[in-house]
Amino acid sequence: MKYLNRFMKWYLGENDVEKEPPKDGFFRILYLVVNFPGKLFMINIVFIISCIPLITIPAAWTALCAFTGKMFLKGYDFTLEDYLAEFKDGFIKKLVLGIMESAVIFYGYYLMSLAGNFKAVSDNTSYVIIMGAGCAIFGIGILFAAWTFVLAAHLRLGLSGIIRNAAILLILEWKSSLKLIIYTAIYLFIILALMPYSILVPMIIGNSLYGLISCSIICPVIKRRITDPYEEVVKTSTSTY
Repeated sequence: MKYLNRFMKWYLGENDVEKEPPKDGFFRILYLVVNFPGKLFMINIVFIISCIPLITIPAAWTALCAFTGKMFLKGYDFTLEDYLAEFKDGFIKKLVLGIMESAVIFYGYYLMSLAGNFKAVSDNTSYVIIMGAGCAIFGIGILFAAWTFVLAAHLRLGLSGIIRNAAILLILEWKSSLKLIIYTAIYLFIILALMPYSILVPMIIGNSLYGLISCSIICPVIKRRITDPYEEVVKTSTSTY
């Protein structure tokens, strides 16, 4: 019984020893995964359930990014009620974003599939051009989706504001964008290479872990580029009066 209680405390992140946790980077992610596996598992299940009507996937992903982003920035302080509130807030805006980005991603995938036809008839030039275009469009769609949904989760902006800021940050913060592409490629490779067994990963913790890592890359950029400068301007304006 003692060991069961200790396991459940570890599983739910209720640790007796107070230590200064890592603030950012890989060790911050590792700290959260080790100390809050139960929270990540539970929010992953809630996310999957809230995606059952396909039309709700954009809102569910934004709510998941809000949850994992707050977890990364401040520790665990985002409740299920907060998740549901974020899920319902701006539903149409998130749906429009989801449709736009899905169209780009699927068009890139279509071009990559189309390139295979040219490979079959030994037209290598057309294959390289179409495959390259497909990969580029697919990658841009994935990147743009990552930036827009994290922005939508953490900033109260209109549709045009989210798209504009995502496009600017995607280019200016190219190192962060490259990290996202590398992580996404590794994630997809593992899932596809280990099918059908790997299908269990998204069902257990994969979605929340992907959201956590995406937020670990994007949230510090939002803080440095947007929220901190805004708060500084507000503070300066207030002190002037």
